[in-house]
Amino acid sequence: MADPDKIYDLVVIGSGPAGYRAAMQAAKMKRSVAIIEATPGRLGGTWIHTGTVPSKSLRESMDAIHNISFHAGGKWVERIIRDLPAAKLMGRAHKVAQYEESIVRRYCDRYGVEIIEGFASFEDQNSVNVRNDAGEVFRVRGRFFLVATGSRPRRPAEVPFDGWRIVDADEVLRLECVPKSVLIYGAGVIGCEYACIFAALGTETTIIDGRNTIMQYADHEISAALKKTLEDESGVKFVLGSKMASAKVAGPGVQLTLENGNVLEAEVLFYAAGRVPNTDKLGLDKLGIKLSEKGEIIVNQNFQTSVPNIYAAGDNIGSPALAATSAVQGRYASRHMFGKKSVAYPQVYPIGVYTIPELSSVGRTEQELKDSGVEYVIGRAHCYEVARGYIRGDDHGLLKLLVCSKTHKILGIHILMPDACNLIHIGLIIMQKGGHAQDLVNMVFNYPTLAEAYGIAAFNALNKLFPDGEICDPPAER
Repeated sequence: MADPDKIYDLVVIGSGPAGYRAAMQAAKMKRSVAIIEATPGRLGGTWIHTGTVPSKSLRESMDAIHNISFHAGGKWVERIIRDLPAAKLMGRAHKVAQYEESIVRRYCDRYGVEIIEGFASFEDQNSVNVRNDAGEVFRVRGRFFLVATGSRPRRPAEVPFDGWRIVDADEVLRLECVPKSVLIYGAGVIGCEYACIFAALGTETTIIDGRNTIMQYADHEISAALKKTLEDESGVKFVLGSKMASAKVAGPGVQLTLENGNVLEAEVLFYAAGRVPNTDKLGLDKLGIKLSEKGEIIVNQNFQTSVPNIYAAGDNIGSPALAATSAVQGRYASRHMFGKKSVAYPQVYPIGVYTIPELSSVGRTEQELKDSGVEYVIGRAHCYEVARGYIRGDDHGLLKLLVCSKTHKILGIHILMPDACNLIHIGLIIMQKGGHAQDLVNMVFNYPTLAEAYGIAAFNALNKLFPDGEICDPPAER
């Protein structure tokens, strides 16, 4: 229980990436800091316990098994999967999560960050009431607050979630056995990532979405390539263009009825259609803190709410809602509240999707450039054109550059291939420096590596601007 007479310099509500990084930044600046965490005995929130860390750990295991097939044959993969108990896979994911949490606790101890367990709600702009697991209520006071409560899976009232036949993203990793069949409702990041995991485990996997394309916010050529790869290599089926009408438990399985009248059946229904911010029980309305229609906290460029000493960061302020961006937001907010200067928050940042193969992007999509009337050329490098890709046996895959026709600057990079979430950082650094396609053709890449795809794609783009093969320097800046 917190000292009722103590006034902390910073009180952080939530211990996910935004809250944790904000707390660390303030503690390193010799400020007194407390983190209030609602889940007893657990630090790190969804990031560590039900989302990023465990799901990516499970995906890494599946990717390793998937990669064996080209070199050792499909029979070996079938044998490995057949003999691999679900408990062992989930145990590995749980072990990684525990290790990551231990790191968070170690740094909190090192820098004197106090951990307070309980659910916080604002009493006024300088104090919150905290109710712990034992039902006790006490007050925590602070000069500044950061709301970093994250988000939770959207759970429509008409969907009869039961935790083992119909599950959400917080429950899917608790399944005690690998289902023979699964319906995944939602073709976004979470749905596509888990489709790869289930398919690699030999589960008959179907993705359903009311929209006609998957990964709606990705570059459409890349999302189409991902769909084809999942169909061809993983056997994932897609049912697109019709929304869910109803879902019900049917004996040991489930039935999903679509608006077009089709009925789909499987052992498990994984509902993965959206998340909602955890802002509804914090007492924000009492302080007049402004929220969007979706319940997201509205902040300015410094992550301040409409109450100046209360900041917010992470999933609860909306897009992009990534662990990586949330961590940086928390750090920036912490520096601002204590008067430290920071460069402007990055406008160019990567997005990573941990499907098999990975999808990652930075900058603008082709659709955005068309809508803005920007003239551009496309540079493509297919995985089969890259020696390392052929060596690995990766027939599917694409690195796509969007290059301004006038300035030759790189406006967008979209990658679908193994290790895309690492590869994207080469392009990120170049784009942050205002780089051009010429910068890539003038680079020397190790051979054979997947990174060579950058050079191939850059040549492909510049050959369209210089069809005679004489590549000139980019136009001088005005």
